[in-house]
Amino acid sequence: MGTVRAAMEPVIGIDLGTTYSAVATVEGGRPFVIPSRQGSRLTPSVVGFTALGDRVVGERAQILGDEAPDRVAPATKRYIGKRWTQELAVAAKSVVPYPLIQGPSGEVRIKVAGRTMPLTQVSAMLLGELKLDAEAHFGRSVQRCVITVPANFDDGQRQATREAARIAGLDVMRMVNEPTAAAMAYGLVNAVRGRVLVFDLGGGTFDVSILEMENGVFEVRATGGDPQLGGDDFDQCIVQWLLAQVPDLYREAVLRDRISMQRLRYAAERAKRTLSDQPEAFLSATELGDHSEINDGRFCQLDTALTREFFESLAEPLSLRCLEVVQRTLAEAKLGPDDIEAVMLVGGMTRVPLVRKLVQQFFGRPAVAGLNPDEAVALGAAVHATELVNRAGTTTLIDVATHSLSVGVLGGTVRKLITRNTPVPAVARELFLPNRAGQTSARIPIFQGESEWADESTRLGELVLGDLTVERRADVPIEVTFELSNEGTLSVRAVDTTTGIAEAIRIDARTTLAPQEVDKLVKEQADYAASQAAKDKSQVMTAFPRVLDKAERLVRILERSAEENPSPEADAVVGQVKALLAQGRVAVKLADTTQMAEVTRMLESLVALA
Repeated sequence: MGTVRAAMEPVIGIDLGTTYSAVATVEGGRPFVIPSRQGSRLTPSVVGFTALGDRVVGERAQILGDEAPDRVAPATKRYIGKRWTQELAVAAKSVVPYPLIQGPSGEVRIKVAGRTMPLTQVSAMLLGELKLDAEAHFGRSVQRCVITVPANFDDGQRQATREAARIAGLDVMRMVNEPTAAAMAYGLVNAVRGRVLVFDLGGGTFDVSILEMENGVFEVRATGGDPQLGGDDFDQCIVQWLLAQVPDLYREAVLRDRISMQRLRYAAERAKRTLSDQPEAFLSATELGDHSEINDGRFCQLDTALTREFFESLAEPLSLRCLEVVQRTLAEAKLGPDDIEAVMLVGGMTRVPLVRKLVQQFFGRPAVAGLNPDEAVALGAAVHATELVNRAGTTTLIDVATHSLSVGVLGGTVRKLITRNTPVPAVARELFLPNRAGQTSARIPIFQGESEWADESTRLGELVLGDLTVERRADVPIEVTFELSNEGTLSVRAVDTTTGIAEAIRIDARTTLAPQEVDKLVKEQADYAASQAAKDKSQVMTAFPRVLDKAERLVRILERSAEENPSPEADAVVGQVKALLAQGRVAVKLADTTQMAEVTRMLESLVALA
């Protein structure tokens, strides 16, 4: 083997989850999850701030949350890209430990550790951590990626996720629906063909997608979901049961106290995980009560046990909601359970025996095995990212519009031009008439959603067509054209068919934040990333000599083995390891961490270092 070849810029796939996130890549034709710098395959989707104001992300934030729930922000994906309402803020009190605050543009922000933050900033911190993990793995900068989102995310949620990626210094080549990405991973690993249903139950959302898979072609037939149904809601069933056991003297104080409620949520989540493997779980939550400054120190402790059977009875209403979504999506695809040839389970909640039993009973067969349901989405995203870069043509993704797109008309209603589950790219045209005679311009509001009413839909924008001469409404037909790309970008064009006057807009890359705030957050994230990268480089410089020591011991073992059992293959492996050792020593002299990372990966690909 000669020198280590300079590889093309790496690309990654990211699953930005509600509870856990993951980053993956493809090497040697094999997708795999990149471990975090702490060695974990999954990163908790939690951001926090210590008492000194230092940022902590992932496992460190999760640990901080056990002691100081008011200093951490978990499950923010549930609210990213949403508009703030009083109803949403009240509902969030029972789910998350932080309050929802209305931002300057009406968007949701949160207050954590005394600071108010846009949710795109929180997501950028998570994405930035995954980016650092990937860069530690490759030993070089990583920018290009595919990011997955729930199939039922609307335009605002998708654009907010893109905005978070930009703040984190990532170049998003494409956003892919989570169930579709998982299907690509399952299809690659298991060579599944035919009509499949992806049952994706994560921490905060539930998605269902039906695909036709054949010879590398992944064609989405229908998608459905519930954006407010996930593992957090199953946890909440246990939390309500625990609250009922809090002594009457303390119950109201516990309900009002964010720290106490978060301790109950942590206890509930741990119990749910235990019940996936054991028939019974023991729960303990300490110091429940009022943690305000005026409290005289009176707290209570809760110790109890929960059986799997009783948990399943508590969660039965949520199970039925899952089945309703499955039935509705099948109906939209004009299919029944017997028409599905394989079921794929995605998301941490699908580890729960209740969910697996539910799926098997409904479809009459067990789900496809072979992949970790927590990792399948990230793996599929990595596969698609590699396909986009290499343009190998080995896979083709045909997706659908996940929401209907409409024009607002008289009477407060909307007229749908592109309906949900229409294959994309899609083009639709329709003629409209001005509202009244004498108009000099026409406003064409654009909406997203399934309702027939404008005020129940999401307003995406407005196109204004001017220079009209309207003597009679019927004399000035206006043709409106919608073009929806694979990327989910909507282009709208309006033409006065009598004069040819036209206007067009493209609805994409919109931001909920002011440009100056985005620039400030980009700089803050870049400064943080540079500081962390310097620390990571120092750790690599310290750790890499130990890798070389292991490789030297490996060479001696391989040489003895080759002497005892001579073969060309054994001699080749010895030569490869020796060459990598030589390259590693050069990398140490040059302080070249990119070369160090490459040597480490190639050594590990030959044999697991002992």
